This record gives sequence, C-alpha cells and structure tokens, in this order.
Amino acid sequence: MCRAASITLTFVLASTVAGSAWARQPVSVTEWSHGTTLNGFVGATADAKQTGPVVGGAAGWEITPRIAIEGSGAWTDFGAGTTSFAGAVTARVRIAGKRKIDPFVHAGIGLYRATFGANEIDVPEFYSQRMTVHRTFTDPSIVAGGGVSLFVNRSVAVRPDAETAVVFRGGHRLVVTTVAMHVVYHFETSR
Repeated sequence: MCRAASITLTFVLASTVAGSAWARQPVSVTEWSHGTTLNGFVGATADAKQTGPVVGGAAGWEITPRIAIEGSGAWTDFGAGTTSFAGAVTARVRIAGKRKIDPFVHAGIGLYRATFGANEIDVPEFYSQRMTVHRTFTDPSIVAGGGVSLFVNRSVAVRPDAETAVVFRGGHRLVVTTVAMHVVYHFETSR
C-alpha cells in the first residue's frame, strides 16, 4: 500500500472514532441563513516521492447551511530545504447531516508552488524533467476531497478531511494528497 493511502486510511479510521464520540453530545440546531468561517489546520502531505507535515489556514463564506466557498493556504516542509505552498479556492457542499455531524465534499482550483533545496536528490519526475537553473516551480492545480464537520458547540467544529490535488504542466501531472485536522470557528447570521 502506498504512503498516501496508508495515511488516508489511518486518518479516516481516526475520524470515524472521533465522529461517534461527538454524535453523543447535544448541539443547538437553530436555523441560520449564512455565515463566515475561519480555521487553522495541521496534518500531512505526500507526493510521488516524499511526505511532510503541513500547517495552514482558511477563511470561508457559508452561503447557505449546505454550500460554502473557502480560500485556503497550506505550507509543507519536506526537509532538506524542500518546501511547498498550496493555495486553493473551493466550493464545499454538505452531503448529509443536520449541523451536529456534517459530512461534506469539496472541489476547486488552485496553485501549487514547490521549492527544492540545493542538496535535494529525491525530486519527483514532474519537476526533475523541468529543472535547469530554477529550483522553484508554480503550477496550476485542481483539488477535490471530503471530510466531516463535528460540532463541539454552535460556533466551534473539528473538521478532519482528506484532499487530493492534481498539479499539472505541459501534459504532465503530479498527485499530492493531504490529510488534515481543522479547528473551525463559525460567525453566523441567524434568520
């Protein structure tokens, strides 16, 4: 089993256990019309050759209780001077649930910037074939993923999720998988 699949499987199992614990806690479900979210997250990112810790943040606008638009930024340190930054704008859609436990899917577009250290030798082929003098690359990406929002109270949620970004350039592509745990704060406007 590949590294990304192992990380994703572990993450999904941990999220399922956490979700069942939150399901037993009461949360107010008063109707609201829209809101703003801020969140921070930590996790792990893996590409074709390496894995590293990721930290990031996001801000979003919940257009309705089911649909949200979110902008995010994530930084990964792969070691040996190799880092990446992934920025994306996604649409998130709740697929079930009633606020207490909200499973969702999301998809969108972004940019992926990778910088390789001077001594880095384990460079994915996606970059090594383009590497001349430059050791920093910025490429477009398409992102998709899913997760679940587990509400601790009306304003705070814990949100485990997994996301895959397909980075592309010149007919070639690189798949980058990220699993993360978000802590989300909701600023709501009631009806």
